[in-house]
Amino acid sequence: MSTNNKVFQVLVTKNNQAPAVAGTALSALLPGQIGLFDASSHLAIDGVTPVKEFYIAVGVTADRMNFSAGQYIQKDNIRDYTFRPHTASAPQIFEITDYAANCDTDYTLRFEFRNMQIYYRQGTNQFSKAYSVRTACCGCGDECPSGSAVELTQKMFKALQADVSGMFKVEAIVAAGGAVIADIDAFAADPANVSATPGLRITVNGLEVNKFTNVNTKYYNPRQTVVIPSLVDGFNCTGKITVTQQAVGEEGNGTDIKQKEYHAGGWNGRPGIYRVSTVMGLAKDGFEYFADENVKYDQINLVYDHFSTAGWGEYLNNLLTLVAIPEPDTVTRNGFIGYLDAVLASRGFEPLADDAATANVSPTVVERTSAKAIDKNGLSGK
Repeated sequence: MSTNNKVFQVLVTKNNQAPAVAGTALSALLPGQIGLFDASSHLAIDGVTPVKEFYIAVGVTADRMNFSAGQYIQKDNIRDYTFRPHTASAPQIFEITDYAANCDTDYTLRFEFRNMQIYYRQGTNQFSKAYSVRTACCGCGDECPSGSAVELTQKMFKALQADVSGMFKVEAIVAAGGAVIADIDAFAADPANVSATPGLRITVNGLEVNKFTNVNTKYYNPRQTVVIPSLVDGFNCTGKITVTQQAVGEEGNGTDIKQKEYHAGGWNGRPGIYRVSTVMGLAKDGFEYFADENVKYDQINLVYDHFSTAGWGEYLNNLLTLVAIPEPDTVTRNGFIGYLDAVLASRGFEPLADDAATANVSPTVVERTSAKAIDKNGLSGK
């Protein structure tokens, strides 16, 4: 069954606290502490004693908690149970190499830029820039250059470097996959390099993360920019473009978790069903966030249906609870997943404790999704 627009809740933990042990009263939850609770007794559970209905709670104050989506979670109606560690972003990097040059010839590079900000502003209309240079003239005797890859690299490097948009960084390199040339002018002036075939390396910059206090009116996700480069004028039958690193979007950034909290606020009363002011048409101010934009988070997703009857009808309400745990908080993460693994063992879900145990806690590491069968990592159920 396909669903969309699930009612969801975001629960954010802090202080690397162990989950509430079995038998703990709901009122005993500490601020930032998480726990699984029996829907009938309202006492914490750890999966040892079977339950049919439970809920997740995170302490806020001594008399206030945040709860999972819905009245409670019906274990038999859980559909997905997944874990995604924080992964850092990575920029797109490509190299332009293996080109020859002729004298008195125009050469043009064309970059088409794609990111969410561009799509938001102008849809699928292309946003591109062209960078053109002309090699030295021919026909003035032996003293005039006949065209060289070094000269073309030097001129194209300066043309790209003159772009002040900040959308990319350009470096001259000695060859494909080679070292960076620190001073292209000195390199070009050295007679030993007259026959060299240098190239260019382009590192594409992503959109800046817009820090915000209340409502982020300039939110974009993903924030990576992708460039589609083309060799245009002059590069007939010469030159090669090689993408050496694909762009990777960050997952688990605190700003993204805050944005999810904002959307979830339409269902949990913070700020309420209207996320924008009915008077001004602008996003409401004064929203209460529990995520920290300076923290990286691991995410646990629990997708489930809530079965109910009313009158002559039967209903399944599609719900989702996202638990965000700071990446370094392994005590909280491993303990909570251990409890969930035990609770859901009878439902046939693949335990996630092994995935959590191998997750990297460095905020700079890109953790790519492994190629695994669809019945692994929580993507299965009876």
